[in-house]
Amino acid sequence: MTELLSSLNWIAVIIATIIYFALGAVWYSPLLFAKTWMKLRNLTEEDIGQPNPIIFLYSFILQFIAVISLALFIHAMGIVTPVNGAIIGFGASMGILYSLSGTTGIFSDVPFKLHMLDNGYHVVGLTLSGLILGWW
Repeated sequence: MTELLSSLNWIAVIIATIIYFALGAVWYSPLLFAKTWMKLRNLTEEDIGQPNPIIFLYSFILQFIAVISLALFIHAMGIVTPVNGAIIGFGASMGILYSLSGTTGIFSDVPFKLHMLDNGYHVVGLTLSGLILGWW
């Protein structure tokens, strides 16, 4: 396992994680989906207030783990092109993350639009990550 982890392009993993994380800042901003997300969550700006910065650190760490996992898939499959990396990122996010979180959402009464919005972010983030990992 150590050999496999050491064979990853860690610069690409870090850059992909940063881009994935930055996508969240845009995705959940007023520029894109902030108002829709707040409405679907029944939240107001006053409810949100100033979020604890530690949640952003946790989010970054979890995304880093996801990108490492994707990098392992891409490396194990011998993917060396951006397009194929993006396809694997899309396939992993839709086939694993999106479908399983949808199952959880069904039993949690999560509105379908909220599922689409929250997990659509991860589909786009992992697709971009796959593109970067395949490129490098």
